[in-house]
Amino acid sequence: MAQALITVLNEFMTLKHLSFLNNVLRNFSAVVLALWLPASATVFANDGETAEYNRRATATAQILAGITPNPPDPALKRLVESDAFKEHQQWMTTSWNSVRNRIQTMDAWRSHEIKIAGAQKKNLLYPFSGPDLLNAYVFFPDHARYVFFSLERPGTLPDLESVTTAQFSNLLQDVRSAFRDIFERNYFITSYMTKQLMTPWIRGTVPVMATMLALMNRRIIRIEPLDLFPDLTHAYDAPDAQRPPVLMRAVRIDFASATNGSGIQQLYYVSLDAADKALEFYPDFLNWVSQYKPATVLIKSASYLLHDQQFSKTRTMLLDAADVLVQDDTGIPFRFISQNPWQVKLYGRYHRPIRPMKYGYQKDLEAAFNSRQEQNSLPFPFGYHWRGQQSGLIVAHR
Repeated sequence: MAQALITVLNEFMTLKHLSFLNNVLRNFSAVVLALWLPASATVFANDGETAEYNRRATATAQILAGITPNPPDPALKRLVESDAFKEHQQWMTTSWNSVRNRIQTMDAWRSHEIKIAGAQKKNLLYPFSGPDLLNAYVFFPDHARYVFFSLERPGTLPDLESVTTAQFSNLLQDVRSAFRDIFERNYFITSYMTKQLMTPWIRGTVPVMATMLALMNRRIIRIEPLDLFPDLTHAYDAPDAQRPPVLMRAVRIDFASATNGSGIQQLYYVSLDAADKALEFYPDFLNWVSQYKPATVLIKSASYLLHDQQFSKTRTMLLDAADVLVQDDTGIPFRFISQNPWQVKLYGRYHRPIRPMKYGYQKDLEAAFNSRQEQNSLPFPFGYHWRGQQSGLIVAHR
């Protein structure tokens, strides 16, 4: 019930009300979450060290992924034994087996084409990510820290112990709905996510990212809400405050492999509007991101936002922070990386943007693809042109 209470409190705190009451509720929410998280067990970390993982969070993620928790969680046994779970397990297993073939192809390609020295100490920046931990982790499984920022709210894991059988069935249907596009197309559709991540049971990106961790055999050590700028949070909670279009919400997830002792990794997810005008409400956010440079940057299926001058500050920060850039044509415009100090390699094919996004056409990038002496194939879908090996990918180093 603690997680359900936290969800109610977080939703309540987005309303206009007295700042004092807001602070009391926020602190109480943190206390409840702290009480909920400690039920733990052990995973192996680097050099034989061990780390405690959260049994309930990990079991919840496994159930959402269609995996029977191991070790079992007695409080969730009735759900695992239900017909709804068996149906969900079959769908997830079949879908994931298909996705696993794609992942194996991506992993083999990555190990040959993207070599990053000291990856175990590096950070990955993923703007406009949504909950797409899957691609970030497949491409960069060895990075120490992953920093995502996107519009979608982080939300919380559902409290499975409190749901009825009928509610559980609806919850699992929501999970399948949230995963259909990433499984089939290898990207999330932004307009669909508005509904998929705001159902009564799947609220925000955290349930989806936690499910992805379970599918990739990772165990959750902790899920911790963050307040990056407490003074601003307090100011925007005032009843008469001028608020940003998207109030910042953030979460940190620590996780580790269940088997290979690769160490504890961190995922920071920040929800905000990264347009220049909106960033005036959080003037130090890009500096906060920049602390993790030099970084690897991943951009895909990003609606060509960085082509727009309304996102020039975010684009400038990413160009300054990156020493490795992996993106499709929706990322940083080619003209910014086509000269020294950048060294660029192109893979796959260039296609003009899909119909609603024709403004993203790049004549110089099309010419670069067409004039290549070396035709480097791309054996997996990446971006909006996902059917039949029609995707293109850009890898840039400096």
